[in-house]
Amino acid sequence: MKKKIIFGIISFIIFSFILGSDVSVSEGRKNEEKLCRQLDIFIDAIEIVKKHYVKPIDDKKLIYGALKGMLFSLDPYSAFLEPELRKELEIETKGEFEGVGMEITLKDGIITVVSPIENTPAWRAGIKPGDKIIEIDGKPTKGMTTFEAAKKLRGKKGTKVTIGIMRKNVSKLIKITLTRDVIKIKSVKKKVINGIGYLRIREFQEKTPDEVAKVLKEFNSKDVKGLILDLRNNPGGLLSSAIEVADLFLPPDKLIVYTKGRKPEQISYFYGRKKALWKKPVVILANKGSASASEIVIGALKDNLKDVKLVGTKTFGKGSVQNVIRLKDGSAIKLTIAYYYTPKHLCIEGKGIKPDVEVKLPEEKVIIPASNEDVQFKKALEEMKKLLNS
Repeated sequence: MKKKIIFGIISFIIFSFILGSDVSVSEGRKNEEKLCRQLDIFIDAIEIVKKHYVKPIDDKKLIYGALKGMLFSLDPYSAFLEPELRKELEIETKGEFEGVGMEITLKDGIITVVSPIENTPAWRAGIKPGDKIIEIDGKPTKGMTTFEAAKKLRGKKGTKVTIGIMRKNVSKLIKITLTRDVIKIKSVKKKVINGIGYLRIREFQEKTPDEVAKVLKEFNSKDVKGLILDLRNNPGGLLSSAIEVADLFLPPDKLIVYTKGRKPEQISYFYGRKKALWKKPVVILANKGSASASEIVIGALKDNLKDVKLVGTKTFGKGSVQNVIRLKDGSAIKLTIAYYYTPKHLCIEGKGIKPDVEVKLPEEKVIIPASNEDVQFKKALEEMKKLLNS
């Protein structure tokens, strides 16, 4: 009886959804019948677990587990978020939290570092973009979502967490103990070196466009000749912020980025709306820690402007759009709904953007950006001189 009730409710929801779509009635009925057969298997499995599992088990735990598996099977960025994990996502959008200071994602089913945040425990310990986190406090991360791993890495200032990482060209598991701290993310850093402006954007936050505009106005007033825009280890942030930053460099009506969803009509174009605030040469610094919003800015400038060079290594390749849809009980679904495309129609997802001039940093130590040991920065200065003399 219980099985019939559950099945009836689920079938009604699905049938209502299909009738409300633009799919033909006959195709809708076929899809409904096919899905109902699969749901029948799902409900059978739930009943078997409830009846025969060694201990009594809560219905909610079973449903949540099934939802996690469903979203996990789609792509690295889609996820089911229990109420606590949804709050973790909200914490990520703030400029301050307690933890170890690294942006992570799921790549090939493994928790992977996108980039460490500068001047944080992870950065000081030498964590690198591309490091694969195999263990957290001795527990395997296999099967964990990004948010579950993030929750384990976060914690009160002064507490410790030990991670086991696999690194390219290193045969053994590297174990690193990190002491959590308050992580403050200051979006923008700037200075002038021999008449060349240096602007580092660490993350695209709500206030980033205003901060960048302020710096560019200052550089213009000081007659700075060219700009080095450092987006290395910038894991992204707000799409709206990236679009506004790109708009500061582009003439009006230039295409910045567009997104394409599943259906032909699900396409959105984002164009420049203002006069360019910066019209002088730009050299962009990027690496495999440059992702998402960073890649949008890189693509927009490279595809639209002549006096732009990209120096460093290939970017991460995170070019998908996620929407967070809240459910009635406070949980949520984080679902990939579209992909980003550059003005010249490059889909960033899984590919990244290759540099014009490839320069790698030494792997063995942490390099302070724009320091004497920063060979990528030195190369950017050389490329800037070429642009200015051309």
